[in-house]
Amino acid sequence: MKNKIKNILMNILYHMPKPIAHKILYFHNTKKFLNLTNPKNFNEKIHYLIVYKYGKKESILADKIQVKKYIISKNINNLYIPKALKIYNNVNDIDLNELPSAFVLKCNHGSGDAEICDNKKTFDFDLAKKKLNKALKTNFAKNQLEYHYKYIKPYVFAEEYLFDSKNKNPIDYKFYCKGGKVKSILVCSQREKGLKLNEYDTNWNELEVLKKEYKGDIVLPKPKKLKDMIKISEKISADFPFVRVDLYEINEKIYFGELTFTPAGGFCHYYDESSLLLHADLIDITDYNK
Repeated sequence: MKNKIKNILMNILYHMPKPIAHKILYFHNTKKFLNLTNPKNFNEKIHYLIVYKYGKKESILADKIQVKKYIISKNINNLYIPKALKIYNNVNDIDLNELPSAFVLKCNHGSGDAEICDNKKTFDFDLAKKKLNKALKTNFAKNQLEYHYKYIKPYVFAEEYLFDSKNKNPIDYKFYCKGGKVKSILVCSQREKGLKLNEYDTNWNELEVLKKEYKGDIVLPKPKKLKDMIKISEKISADFPFVRVDLYEINEKIYFGELTFTPAGGFCHYYDESSLLLHADLIDITDYNK
């Protein structure tokens, strides 16, 4: 029932003027008023960019298939880009026989919908198809008011499996970049037990910016290729006032993940108000008026 009511609400908001829709959605989710005239914190600035600035350019780079072509065009040394093995219009087109023994299935417009197959003999393909079919039908432009997603044609695609000898689910390093410079690194780990977060500066000093309930309780070693990861992130991000570059370090190789322009859709609930104000420095909205 809750999902049905939410879908009705989002459908109404989607057809309203963007500033009004986002003010209603923001208050609904946070019980706070959204300041789009003079946004102050990180979440508010993300909403400002969604409402007034983002469009087709960001949609191409948010597309998990199209962004690979962009990253390839940058000719970055020592960066590995996971191969898209097959692209499908719908889940019924997927033929396991034409895929390797290990692979990943995901949607090009999705988030958190990856179905990991590390062994075809034990892979629950029927369950994966059900989940992917639901993800394929998800409209982020309407469901989360991230309008640039409306330009992305949804596909399911099979991607090469990145075998990590240390972690079943590779640690995800998310480099916050402003004007082509890395400012901090949000790290996602322990996905098999429930996602945990840690954040570091560029010298791998941990930053106390996350709410306690989201913070990881293990010591994460400094990536061996951290300096190279920073250089790569800065080269990729040089064309954008703000972007988050997601990378992996697996078996001492650096792999590209994705580019994120709207972290958490402007609802970074893992930061408290002081951290949201601190991270607001990542986005200078005047850069988008140049």
